[in-house]
Amino acid sequence: MAPQALRGLCALACAGVVAAHAQIPLAAVTEAKGPGALAGNSFKNGYRMAVDEINAAGGVLGQKLVLTQYDIDTKPEAAKEAMAQAVATKPFAVIGPVFSGLTLASMPLTAGTGIPHFTAGEAASVTRQFHPTLLRSSLSQPSSAPRLASLVSFGLELKSLALITIDNDLGRDGKAALSTVLKRRNVNIGFDRAIKPGQADFSKEVSELIAAAPDALLFYTTETEAIELLKELRRQNFSKPVFTDGLVASQTVLEAAGGAGEGILAHMIASAEAPVPTVQAFSNRFVARYGARPDHNAIKGYFVVQAIKAGLGVAGKVDQTAFMKAMRDTRFELRKYPELLSSTSYDYFGDLNRDSYFVVVRDGRPRVLATVRAIEGGNVELPNQTQVAMNSVEFRRVVASALSGKEPAAVATGNHRK
Repeated sequence: MAPQALRGLCALACAGVVAAHAQIPLAAVTEAKGPGALAGNSFKNGYRMAVDEINAAGGVLGQKLVLTQYDIDTKPEAAKEAMAQAVATKPFAVIGPVFSGLTLASMPLTAGTGIPHFTAGEAASVTRQFHPTLLRSSLSQPSSAPRLASLVSFGLELKSLALITIDNDLGRDGKAALSTVLKRRNVNIGFDRAIKPGQADFSKEVSELIAAAPDALLFYTTETEAIELLKELRRQNFSKPVFTDGLVASQTVLEAAGGAGEGILAHMIASAEAPVPTVQAFSNRFVARYGARPDHNAIKGYFVVQAIKAGLGVAGKVDQTAFMKAMRDTRFELRKYPELLSSTSYDYFGDLNRDSYFVVVRDGRPRVLATVRAIEGGNVELPNQTQVAMNSVEFRRVVASALSGKEPAAVATGNHRK
């Protein structure tokens, strides 16, 4: 064959290689029906927005992200079927599901593939079953439970605490993690109830709760159940402090509860109200696009795709092995990676470490009381940048003032100067 012809074939072959790698395929398996739809659709809105923004800015390493969406019902068999379909397309990474039980059901399908698998599930059991390429989009319960328990045990001097949890993977793992920490801090759980997934009538549980007369309530459920439980607490005039997790304090739950979440205190792994300029800018763009404020699930979804971009940037090539090494070996500082919305790092098991927030719900929105820094121990940072210990009188004053209805800004600037 003539040299010119050979050069032509080589050019065509090289063009084929470039074309084959001109896109980075992603697959998302997300709850769109059933009890997980509220969380799933919010999560989806977050990652779709990130894909569009990254592509509009030129993509990742000069390549566009291409997302294939698999909408599922909130059922393990649906998650497994969709994940099998997603894996068969050989994407660079898989996103979802949101619910821990669905993640546990579907993650074996990605375990031996080398495909990075980002889950929004928070149950401790998700990363206890070692999966070589699993990465969380939020704190795991062993990381978040001590922070929530600190808010309860250090924020109030309790004699008796009531605990209501949901009887699924999230609730059982969460209860175990919370109970261990609360016991270590000498908080007595005098009332303990487990509710069923999808339960809508909580009149009996709340009636028994009021009769037990605890000093406060801590409840740990998924979004759908939280809406009706909050409404029932309001209907029966439960007047004691209520503590909960960020799932319950999310904007979608608060709006659906119609004001019944007013005054609750929560630990949030991500918040649109965070005192971080990039978070506020993201929130404004989200509102402009979707007409509603983002909740923690939307933030988690947005974070996943931005983390893919950041990890590929460190790896310097579209390679799954290099990407996983980059994710485990790198601390992504906010000042260098503002699109991640918080400084973040991963451990070998795929658990995430990042800032989180203590909030109080006022006027239908979670208002930040303090930031729990990812790299610090028993201290929190107030909105005026004062550092206080969680086991201090100052922190108890912050919580007491929040319960009394004062704005967080007023709480923070009272007697807590640097």
